[in-house]
Amino acid sequence: MKKFILTLISLSAYMASAQFCTPDTTIKVPGFYPSQLADGAVGVAYNQTVMILSFKDTSAIVGGSKQKVTIDSLKLTKVIGLPSGMGYVCYEPRCIYLPSAVRCIKLNGTPTQAGLFPLKFAVTAYAKVNGFFPVAQPDTIKNFSLLITGTSGVVNLQEANQLTVFPNPTKEVLHVAHHSGNQPRIIALTGHEVPVQWELHNGLWSASLQNLSAGVYTVSVNGINRIWIKE
Repeated sequence: MKKFILTLISLSAYMASAQFCTPDTTIKVPGFYPSQLADGAVGVAYNQTVMILSFKDTSAIVGGSKQKVTIDSLKLTKVIGLPSGMGYVCYEPRCIYLPSAVRCIKLNGTPTQAGLFPLKFAVTAYAKVNGFFPVAQPDTIKNFSLLITGTSGVVNLQEANQLTVFPNPTKEVLHVAHHSGNQPRIIALTGHEVPVQWELHNGLWSASLQNLSAGVYTVSVNGINRIWIKE
């Protein structure tokens, strides 16, 4: 009876927390959504819902070779890079997400740091090879950043770093943050500038890399350089 009562209490607590997040059932492609997080401000409460549709399969090293495996569940182990004063809430028991439906994570809190914060969602995919051999494959989702404006008791991260380039390495889109406001330049190893189409949004420069060959490049702004890799 005691165990049954505790189970009911746990279930009630879970249902109470779940009601604050309504999954977007129109999402059909596995991944993390939205593609761009809302900006925040120092001293202002922040609340952003991130939707997850777990992948149904992945690759894992089994017996020394890479094999395609079917995912049973995806566990969020940590959100890395959040500014001070912020955290996250899972709306699934033990932060485990099944590939059958869209589920939610909430980024919330009151940030006390200003700057641009590249975020990493550390996950572990639990799967089975041939339907019975269990494997656990760690992975990191790196295509998010959070911009917090305002002033704080610490040095603004964008000013301290002067030039931030992410994700690195990257395949499709490159983001560049710096405090001068000038448009960045991409330089190839040959020393020649590579033409790309830049877009500026809330102080963050972004460029599509679809027509750029894989290799090592440099982003340059006002004489400050950062090396990055196009996969």
